[in-house]
Amino acid sequence: MPLLRPTAILRAALKQWKDVNWLSTLNLPKSAFPARASAAQLQEYRQQCADDLYAWQRAHRPSGNDFVLHDGPPYGNGAVHVGHALNKVLKDLILRWELAKGRKVQYRPGWDCHGLPIELKALQQARTQREEARTLEDAPGEEAAVAGGIGMTAVEIRQRARELAAETIEVQKRSFREWGVMGEWDGPYKTMDRDFEIRQLGVFREMVKKGLISRHHRPVYWSPSSRTALAEAELEYDESH
Repeated sequence: MPLLRPTAILRAALKQWKDVNWLSTLNLPKSAFPARASAAQLQEYRQQCADDLYAWQRAHRPSGNDFVLHDGPPYGNGAVHVGHALNKVLKDLILRWELAKGRKVQYRPGWDCHGLPIELKALQQARTQREEARTLEDAPGEEAAVAGGIGMTAVEIRQRARELAAETIEVQKRSFREWGVMGEWDGPYKTMDRDFEIRQLGVFREMVKKGLISRHHRPVYWSPSSRTALAEAELEYDESH
């Protein structure tokens, strides 16, 4: 029986303090903010802190002390990853720091829409389901089969690559805006736009006129399977070869 006495004491203590409002004994600050914002509130906060803030400073900050951030564009061939997050968040921090110093900032995001990876992804998409193609990683072993074009002409390949880039840009853009990154998201530049390509050709023409372009014989990396030149960063070596 004596062994049960502590249990009885604990029960009596619990009964005594059961109805105590412990929250009232804490000196906590009072706030009208909810503990967790709803989805609609989060969207409103992002709108105010990003799009509305960017539009306000473009309209009200005086010119003459502008800060222009030139965007090194991401590649329009897949979903966003941690590298995109690091890139965009750091750029947004720079913009907000300059904005806090009283400067008028300008940031026009863009996308790179050309290159071999997006063409391979477009060809893979042509022979797989659309959702599977989005997550299909580049497989060097499949290049020979994919690069054959599965009977598609060069014009058809370019058209499919353009469609894939346009779709991917919208997916990435939604993610960037959800991160609260401010910028001119309604008017980004895309390297596949006709006016952009025309301007690039104009710049190249001026470089030729000034003698800045020359032709030489130099060794280049070549992909037999893809039938194209490769940059050094695109090389992948088979360790078990």
